[in-house]
Amino acid sequence: MKKINLNIEGRKLQLDFNEHFNHLVRINENLNLGAGENYKRMGLTYVDVPEIVGITGACENVDTLFKVNNHMDIPLFFTQTGQLSLEQALQSLPGAFTVIHSGRDEEEEDERHLRQFRLTEEEFDCTLAGMRRSNYDEEKMFEALLKHIQKTIQAMVRKILENNGEILKRKYKRNIDRLHEATKTDFLRINYEDAVVLLNKKGYNSVKFGDDLKADHEAKIVALLNGKSKELPVFITKYPKEIKFFNMKVYNRDPQVVLSADLIFPYAGEGTGSAVREHDYEKLNERLITSTMYKLHTQRGGTYNDFKWYLDIIKNKLSDPHAGYGIGNERVLQYVFGEKDIRSVSLFSLLNQQTGDWDKKKYGQAAILTTAKKHILLSIGKPQDKNFLLPHIKKLSKKSQFILYATEQTDEFLKKNRVMTSFVYKISQIGKSPNISDLLGRRVFDLIINIPKRDEFKESKEFTDGKLIRKGAVQMGISLITNPEVAVEVIDNLAE
Repeated sequence: MKKINLNIEGRKLQLDFNEHFNHLVRINENLNLGAGENYKRMGLTYVDVPEIVGITGACENVDTLFKVNNHMDIPLFFTQTGQLSLEQALQSLPGAFTVIHSGRDEEEEDERHLRQFRLTEEEFDCTLAGMRRSNYDEEKMFEALLKHIQKTIQAMVRKILENNGEILKRKYKRNIDRLHEATKTDFLRINYEDAVVLLNKKGYNSVKFGDDLKADHEAKIVALLNGKSKELPVFITKYPKEIKFFNMKVYNRDPQVVLSADLIFPYAGEGTGSAVREHDYEKLNERLITSTMYKLHTQRGGTYNDFKWYLDIIKNKLSDPHAGYGIGNERVLQYVFGEKDIRSVSLFSLLNQQTGDWDKKKYGQAAILTTAKKHILLSIGKPQDKNFLLPHIKKLSKKSQFILYATEQTDEFLKKNRVMTSFVYKISQIGKSPNISDLLGRRVFDLIINIPKRDEFKESKEFTDGKLIRKGAVQMGISLITNPEVAVEVIDNLAE
């Protein structure tokens, strides 16, 4: 029988794979039972949320979103969080929770990172903290948020110990007394700024305010605050606003930080992200459009309208001020087992050891055929040429294998005529992104249709964006069309 190597409380342990899997399934089951019972006692309602979503299903890092192909060629993703969906639910409910499969498009799984895992999430409004919008107190809301997280984690661990404590103690030699203590003791706390100072005192001199704390920084904080006799999770609170999600509420007493908290577990590291949500529309809107996430989104063809539905909820006060969090279930399991490697407590990772679905050696064995996308830049000067080409471009736009880009006036014209394109800035608009110059350099375009405003042979020698586009196409060896009649023939052939 296959063996699995574990690292429990820093001690190596080897168990039969199937035996460990059996124990893990039962412990995971009780984790979910404990959370569900806790939420029921709190008066929350379970809500199913979509797991194929648009950009609003992302956490801070849009680069780790799994793209989901579809017949309509709409940019959809495997969700990373149900947060905004739960916030939608607060239009009808005072509090809601869910459990989702969260996906991260990681290059590889390691002892700290999984590609898919279970995420338990809650959102609740101020009425569950004894307030209304009229007497809302952000600090009272923040305190309620931390209490909700602590109670949920304690309920998970308590249920596991109730039904699986002896297995943990006997088979895994886990010190369950420390886990019992964590179920009845308040978790430890330190704010981000004090954590940086403490790290500096302990030899981490390069860490400064504004840095995103790394795993070893977090582990050091947990060890220092606990000492040798305890294993309590630690809240690190009030992070700099620049490194956190756009809807986390800026703290009124210190505008440098947001009312956020990460819960750091012994052995496991960061297991919970949380925050009071911004309910002031103007502040929320400003935070969105100045965020790094939004900048990346627009560079890749996204628009402000992708977030408008959410902003409208806040603008129209369709939900009360609220807060929420997400708990990584496998991080809690790491803490419960005292296990260093998250893969050893992930049912998904263990099952994959048999299926090999993520094994690169299997690539090419399945007969999977996909049509390569063709990227076409449209820059059409004369209004009569735009109208002449319009019906042909419309036919092309209905083919999912083509992605159309357009400069400003062409983009406006096509969108008015219900042809979706990705807007790009001209080469002369230096510093604005996405810029044609950058896309040319990365060889994004397969074809460029650039119809000048004036007759090509009579065009003056003065600087024009059209000249730069055509010059760039020639230099990069990209197919270039400058004649409307030729453009029609090529477009029609592509659209067949």
